[in-house]
Amino acid sequence: MKKINNYPDINWDAWFWLDKEEFPGEWKEGQCRYRVEKAVGRDEKGVLFLMVWENHDKYNWRKFTQTFYEIDENEYIGLLDRAIAQGEVAADERNDYIEKEKEPFHAPWDIHKDVVVYKDGRYELGQKNSLPYFTVDGKTYGLGCHPYEPCTYLKDGEQIVTAIHNAFDPFDVLEAFFEGRTVTSITGFEYDAKDFCDMLDYATGFFDAQIDEAEKVFRGRQKKKNPQKPEEKSEEKTASGDIPVSPPGKGRVIEKDPFYDLLERYPDSVVDFRIVKNEDDRGYNAHWMALLWGCRSIFCADEEDSWHFDLAKAVGRQISVSELFAPERPGGKLNYRKAFLSPPYGKVYSDKDFDKINAALFPKGTDGLEVYEWTTDWSDYFDEGHEWWGALCLTVYDKNLDRFAVILASATD
Repeated sequence: MKKINNYPDINWDAWFWLDKEEFPGEWKEGQCRYRVEKAVGRDEKGVLFLMVWENHDKYNWRKFTQTFYEIDENEYIGLLDRAIAQGEVAADERNDYIEKEKEPFHAPWDIHKDVVVYKDGRYELGQKNSLPYFTVDGKTYGLGCHPYEPCTYLKDGEQIVTAIHNAFDPFDVLEAFFEGRTVTSITGFEYDAKDFCDMLDYATGFFDAQIDEAEKVFRGRQKKKNPQKPEEKSEEKTASGDIPVSPPGKGRVIEKDPFYDLLERYPDSVVDFRIVKNEDDRGYNAHWMALLWGCRSIFCADEEDSWHFDLAKAVGRQISVSELFAPERPGGKLNYRKAFLSPPYGKVYSDKDFDKINAALFPKGTDGLEVYEWTTDWSDYFDEGHEWWGALCLTVYDKNLDRFAVILASATD
C-alpha cells in the first residue's frame, strides 16, 4: 500500500465505505458523525485508492484530513470482503462492486472550471472559482454540501444561511444540468435547472428545512415514480404517498417543563417563550440555531395561519444579563421586563410575577446566562409591534442547564 501525496481524480461510482470508527461516548453536538472513515475508489488510469478520512474535532466537521493510498486489485477485493463482513456492503452486492471496478472510467465533474449551467431573468446557477453558486434577483449564495449526507447549504460568504436536508450535492446537480439531464429528489420530484432554482429560492425563507418542506413550492405538481424502487412502501409515508413534514421544532424544542406550567397562570402575557435544547457549537451560530427552532415552533405551529420569516436577515448582538432584566422605562424602547409587565392594553402583572417567571425559566440562577438581542425586520410576526408598541427578540443560553430560552414579543391594541 503506497501513500499518495496529492488528491487523485477518483471515480466515486465504484466506491464503498469501511471501518467507520465513532468518537467515544454519547454526543450530539456539531455535524461530525465519525472520527475515522475509509473509502475505496479509482482514478482515470484504473489505479485503485483507499481514502482515509479522519475528523480531528467532533464539534467541527471542517477540521479533518484526507490521506490516499494506492492499492492493487487483491487489496481492493480484501477491503471489499472486510466491508461486507462489517455490514457496510451487502453480500449480494459483491459481484457488482467487482464489475464496477472494471467498468470504463467516468471523469467526475471538473470543480475547477467556471461555467453557467442556467440563467434567466431572475436566476443564475453555475460554478466560479471552484465553488457552485446560485443567484436570485442579484443576490448570490454559495452552494455547499455536507460530506456525509446530501444536505445542501446556501451560504452568504462563510456563513450558512439555509440548510436543506436530504437534498442534493451541488456538483452532481451542476453536472446533470450541464449535460442536459434532470435530477430526482428523494421524495420523487423530478427537477430541471429552473425547478432547482425555484426550490432554492423558496428555501431561503428558512434556515433549516427538510427537502419536502422546500418542495412545497411545487404544490399540486405530480411526483415522479422512483424507477429504482417502484413498489417501495414506507411506514413513514402517508396514505397519499407524501412524506409528512415533521412538526415544527419537534425534537429540539423542549415541550414539557415546569416553566410552562407556571406560564399558564399568566394568560394575558403577550410574550412568547420556547425552551430549546442545545445541540450546536457555542456562540453566535448556536444562538441563531436556537432562534430557528424556537421560531419554527412559534411561527409555524398552524399551517393555515403561520408567519413568514427569513432568518438569514436576522442580526444579533450580545447584551449583558443586567440589560436583559433592566427596569422598564416609560416611553423608552421595549425591553423584556416592559414586554411582560406592560402589554398594549395596560399593566397586568407585577415585578414579583416577572421574578417568578424567570426563576422558573432559569432555575439554577442567572450567573451562567449568555444573551443575544436580535433585529426584528425578518418576519411579519413583528409587524404589529412595529406599529407603535414595539417588538422584541431574544435568545438566552443557560450554561448551567445547557439549553436556550427563546423570547419573542410583538403586539398592538
